[in-house]
Amino acid sequence: MKNKLEYILLSILLGLSVLLGLSFWLNTVFNFNIFCAAHWNEFAKMQATQTPISTGFYASFAVAIFIFVTGIYFIHRSSLKITPIKTKESVLYPVQTLPEQKDIEPETAPVEPVVFADRPPRLNLPRNMAQIAQKTHETKQNQPIQQTTAPSENPYNTVVSEIFAEAGYVIKQNPTMSGFIPNLFAIGNNEVVWIGGIDCGIEKMMSGIQRLDSVFKETLEDIQININAFILDTLNRYDSTNTDLLIFKSVDDLKAFVDEHPADKIEEFDQESFDSYSEYIDTIIKYIKNV
Repeated sequence: MKNKLEYILLSILLGLSVLLGLSFWLNTVFNFNIFCAAHWNEFAKMQATQTPISTGFYASFAVAIFIFVTGIYFIHRSSLKITPIKTKESVLYPVQTLPEQKDIEPETAPVEPVVFADRPPRLNLPRNMAQIAQKTHETKQNQPIQQTTAPSENPYNTVVSEIFAEAGYVIKQNPTMSGFIPNLFAIGNNEVVWIGGIDCGIEKMMSGIQRLDSVFKETLEDIQININAFILDTLNRYDSTNTDLLIFKSVDDLKAFVDEHPADKIEEFDQESFDSYSEYIDTIIKYIKNV
């Protein structure tokens, strides 16, 4: 209804514009006022007496009528064009959009947050760490004292630490693990621990690693600490194919391996989680000597 009223008003406006234009033209060229009754009476007398009238006078009316009819045609032609388009869209719109909504469905699952699927963005330290240390300390006092095997002082200690530091690992203080003290204790991003011994006993080292792993499992329920261990066998005492540990016969072999397996890069969004992990390891190192 609103559109029909607009077309009627446009038609009236067009008619008035053409009429005013025609009046201006006839008044200027032929001195004829179409709004004056006396002029129309004079025009009728001239036609009755067959007085010659300029052809341009009649042509002016013809041009005005042509402009009015053409304008009306264009006004109503636009309305006829708009109506079918609206009807067509109202019918086809549901058919076209239903398949498109199904295609959008896969976008609902973002990809980037998968990085934190296996672990929380910040590593929460166990609240009962002090109680665990106190309990284990009391247990230790009631047990026989175990002899601690300290790492031998040799130039390989510094070299090994430098190899891992250059590969992006963070060197930590060597903990005491069931009487065994490694030559290297380093951590990397994504909860990685490296434990290294130089010319040490395999069984003693394995016992310490197992005890450390049990402490990790006791204090962390939902996070897996990945422990990697190796022995630098400069005395050539062990068969590298007959042990669960990595056996390296020289510093060059160790360096080549570490260079191929550097620490995962710590991204900016992951720095807070790594700092919490490093703090947790420092806490474990302080208390594991009582375990």
